Amino acid sequence: MKKAAIYDPQFLSSTGIKIILENYRGINEVVVFNTDRNLSDQVQRHTPELLILEYLGDYILQDTVTKQLKESYPNLKVLVISEDDDAVSINKQLRAGVEGFLTKNCSVEEINSALDVIDKGGSFYCQEVMNLVNNSDIAIDGDLSEREMQIIKSIGRGLPSSEIANNLGISIHTVNSHRKNILKKLGLKSPTELIIYAVDRGWLKPKKAGL
Repeated sequence: MKKAAIYDPQFLSSTGIKIILENYRGINEVVVFNTDRNLSDQVQRHTPELLILEYLGDYILQDTVTKQLKESYPNLKVLVISEDDDAVSINKQLRAGVEGFLTKNCSVEEINSALDVIDKGGSFYCQEVMNLVNNSDIAIDGDLSEREMQIIKSIGRGLPSSEIANNLGISIHTVNSHRKNILKKLGLKSPTELIIYAVDRGWLKPKKAGL
C-alpha cells in the first residue's frame, strides 16, 4: 500500500491518523479527503490503495456507499476507524466488505497491527468491535436456521404469511415470529430491506421487469 487516503470529518482524529500513516513503512503518500465532497469522486481522482474511513458525521455514509466503493474499486482496501458503538451499523459495514474496523479508542499499536494484516491481504477487527458484535443479537449468515431460510425465500416469492404457514405446515403466528427474528438477526428494519439483502447475498434471484 503506497498511497492512502483519509475520509474523516473530525479534524483532530484525521490529523492524528495522518501522522500515523506517514510514519508507517510502505505508505509514501497520504491524502486527506474533503468530507463535504463526494467520496467516490475523490477515490476515482486520487486512486488510493487504502482508505481510512469514518462514516459518522453531519452526513452519515451508509453501508451501501461502502459496498459500492468496494465493487467499483476492487483493489481498494478499506479500514474503518470510527467512534460508532452501534452493533447493527457496525455489522452492516463489516458485511459491506471492509478489510478492517477499529474504534477511536484504539491505540497506535492496534492501527499499525491492522495496517500490517490488511497489507498482507487479511482482515483486522479490534477486540472492542468484536465484543460489540458478538454480544448483540445480530447473526452472521450462518446463524440462520433452515426454517428461516425457507421463510426468506417464501417472502422473496411474494407469499403472504398465511400461504407460507400453509406451505410449511406451521401457524401464522410462528411465521410472523420467524419474520421478526430474521430482521432482528440480520440487523434489518423491513421486508424490503430483507429482500434487497437476500438478493445481494444470492439467496434470491432478482425479478425481471415485466414478469
